[in-house]
Amino acid sequence: MTGYGKDGTECTGDDCEKALSRLYEFLDSELDASDADEIRHHLAACEPCLDAFDAEEAMKKLIKRGCGDEPAPEQLRAKVMAVFASRTTITVRQS
Repeated sequence: MTGYGKDGTECTGDDCEKALSRLYEFLDSELDASDADEIRHHLAACEPCLDAFDAEEAMKKLIKRGCGDEPAPEQLRAKVMAVFASRTTITVRQS
């Protein structure tokens, strides 16, 4: 995927792929400080990836609100993550 940052610079597909592949770890604060900073920097510069982040963050909040404080069983979590990983696609349209 290729996106364009707020400053008009082009993000490479590798940068976007790397950031999006670790998005859930980032959302769950499971990354070390260096990796989190790298993704944070990419999101600040790449609008398509930031849009994806915002959508996933909103979904996570919605699920948490609906489920309360009860954690999902690990087996269910693994199945859900596998579905997300196999079906997540982002299309970038150029104006």
